[in-house]
This record gives sequence, C-alpha cells and structure tokens, in this order.
Amino acid sequence: MRQTLLLLLLDVLISGALGGYVFFTRGADAAFMTGLSVFIASSPICLVMASAFTLQMAGRKLKKFGVTVNNPDALKILADVNVLALPFNRVLTDGKFFITDLVPQAMSQANLLKLAADAERDAQHIIGRMIFDTAVIRELPLNRAKESRELPARGVEALVNDTVIRVGNPAWLESLNVSISANLRTRIDQLLVKGKSVVVVATGRLARGLIALKDELSPAAKKFLGAVRRGGLEILLLTAQPKKMSNRIAKDFPTLTHIRTNLTPEGKAREVQIFRAKGNIVAVIAADANDLPALLSGDVSFMLADSLAPEDSADVAPDFELPTLESFLPVRDVALKVISVLKLNRRLALASWVILIPPAIASAFLPISFHPLVATVGVAIFSSLIVANSLRTR
Repeated sequence: MRQTLLLLLLDVLISGALGGYVFFTRGADAAFMTGLSVFIASSPICLVMASAFTLQMAGRKLKKFGVTVNNPDALKILADVNVLALPFNRVLTDGKFFITDLVPQAMSQANLLKLAADAERDAQHIIGRMIFDTAVIRELPLNRAKESRELPARGVEALVNDTVIRVGNPAWLESLNVSISANLRTRIDQLLVKGKSVVVVATGRLARGLIALKDELSPAAKKFLGAVRRGGLEILLLTAQPKKMSNRIAKDFPTLTHIRTNLTPEGKAREVQIFRAKGNIVAVIAADANDLPALLSGDVSFMLADSLAPEDSADVAPDFELPTLESFLPVRDVALKVISVLKLNRRLALASWVILIPPAIASAFLPISFHPLVATVGVAIFSSLIVANSLRTR
C-alpha cells in the first residue's frame, strides 16, 4: 500500500509539473491534455493489478480446499520457504490419547490415577483431559483442588487437601528436586523406547508413580512428510517429548530432517529463530496453544482449524488456517504458481510504462500529440493481459 501511494504521488507530481510547463508555453488546453496523458501513462494501476488480482484469484482457489487465507501476501514468502516446522502430538499422531500403563509406587493403580485426576481436573492439555476423563469413567471419588496452575509443556501443579500434587514430564519434576526412584526411571526409559508419552505423578518431593499414554501415529502424516520432502523442503520437528524418544520418532518418521525434543513453548520459538538466523525461511504449523510462540516466530504461519480454545485464538491471526495437515501441500503449490504469475505480471506492468510514458512525456516538449485516450487504451490493453495471466492461478 505504501509503495502504491508513493508511486501515485510521484505520478501526480510529474504530470502536474509537465502540465504546468506546457501551460506557460502552449496554453491551458494543451497543458490539460499533456498532463492527463502523462498521468494515465504513468499510473501504477497495472502494477497494483499485477499483485492484487493474482492474490485474489489464489485466495478463491484455496477457499475451495477449505483453507482460510488471512494474509494473502504470505503466499509470496511461502514460495521461498525451505524449512517446515511442526509439532509431534496431533500433527504426526491422531491426537487420541489413551492410557496404556499405570505404574504406582507404594499405592494402588486406582489411587495413582485418582491423585493425577485431582490435579488435572481443570487442565486444558489433551493428556491432562484424558487422565481426568479416564478417572471419571472409572467412577473414582475425586477431590477438587484449592489451587491449580498448568505449565505449558511441563505439567500441572495443584493443591489438594493441603497436599501439593504435580503431574508432568520427568525433566520438569527433576528440576523441582522431586525424588524419582531407580525403578521408576527404568520404567520411564522402557516406556519411552516404545513410543509412549510418560508423566510422573508426585506428592510433595516424592514421585508416587507413572502414567503412560499412547497416541497412534498417523499414516496420512507419513505420506504428507514424504510429499513435503519431495517438494524440496527440510522438516523440523519441535516437541516437548523427552530426548530419549527421538530415536523412536526418527524410526517412525524417517523423512524428518531435524528433531528437537524436550522443548517448552519458548524453546520451540527459539529453535525457529535459530533456523531463521542461519538464512532459512521457515513456515510453522501449529496444533495447540503450546505452539503459539513458534507460530509467531516463523516467516509464514499455519494453524490447524479448530485446534485452539477461544481464549487462545483471540489474539492469534495465522497467515493460513488449514482444515487438515495435508492442506499445506495445495497452499504451497498455489504459492509457487503465484510467484510464476507475478513475475510475468510485473514484466507486463513495466512494459506498459516503457511503451506509454516516453511518448506522453515527449508530447510536452515536441510538437507531437499523445491523446489521453491513446494512453487509456494502452493501459487497458496491458491491464487485460495482466488479468488474463492472473487467471492462471484459478
């Protein structure tokens, strides 16, 4: 918009100056005709249409795929993206967690699940919701927490019956000096190797057991990653999963180029910034609130539709909202087509200036006539060519 306004201002100044010159040399009628001819010939209308109409056509096409385009200009950047960053849960997996193992220490499995559910009652994360819902289904007598706070990518801390209960990833609890027995550490490693998500349940400074959950891998995601790699993009996985799961993830998804584990939401954003600092252009796909810092750090942002709670989505405006993960591929294809169309459109816009401006300006100094109607017809012809070329993005 700013560039268009500057070009329009320059157009007015040039046409006004030449019109003024002709006014003092050949009179008012000649000045009006010359000024108007120069104004029309120098008009940025072709340049504006070169981009605006193309992006409008591209947006209509993407709408057919169910994609919401919030920032059409991002298509220009997307064509140059060489790294795609995405999370693990709910993107490479189905997002349908279920509990596979309850490993209590000095208590029953039911009491372990009850402890965790008491803390997770108000949790927003999908794992916390699954733990609480499972306890409700088993009709366990649950207590309401006096205080509760959820720490993204770490876990939940709650005060229940004057006892501090923490449910979260092992690294977070270890950072709080929670004692995890050697037996529980061994079980954690065994479960992680099997590709399961593990949370530790602790009261005070003592780990009381483990809960392991499984989220089935998405066959569609494997095909998607293969298509992305064939398209020439590197794939950066950003996940809160422990580092010990990286080998299993790499085995399940061999097309992943880079895997970064044990990340907080801020850590995901930092990894995106590191890749950009190395000269990469990074597109980020987000699936929940934990991915928002990374989303805001990327060059182009994608959000899976309906993946955020209303309070999380209020201040977030991703460039694109995707109905499915696979929808990224047609968006990328359209972006590449847009760049091809824009290159030709810009050449046509430049050609209109090269052909129309010189005779219009010359008419101010030489005894030749360049009627405004001729300039108008010329601009109309080049505009029609630009529109016809832009229709290739449909």
